[in-house]
Amino acid sequence: MQALATRAAIMTAAILIAAVFFVGTGAFLCVALYEALKLVLVPSLAALLTAGILLVFAFIVIAIGSSIAKTVEKKARKKHGPATAEIGLELGRILGEQVSRYAGRNPIRVLIGAVVAGLAIGLVPSLRGFLMRLVKGQ
Repeated sequence: MQALATRAAIMTAAILIAAVFFVGTGAFLCVALYEALKLVLVPSLAALLTAGILLVFAFIVIAIGSSIAKTVEKKARKKHGPATAEIGLELGRILGEQVSRYAGRNPIRVLIGAVVAGLAIGLVPSLRGFLMRLVKGQ
């Protein structure tokens, strides 16, 4: 869990750095690049190329942050080894037993909860993406 938190913190920092880069210097870089490209290209193409170059820089920063986060996560997994997997299995067993007992006593509530969760996941793409990344461990 700590590795996941560390990875999330690193990704958040990488995204914030990319955002600060884009917002803070992007305007000045955009104008300078646009003016330079306008000498060679049609103004509309110069603007499009300027935006594309800035997006590439932002994606590079995010890719570097993602790479660092994956490295940290792999080191944490190697450090903790199989004991972490055993703890996870035991927690899953305990939670499974509790959920099974609750579902047996309250089937209507479980049905309503499942329908609401299904609607939320179906209607909110960002929630669906988050859950898919969480399940895949990315």
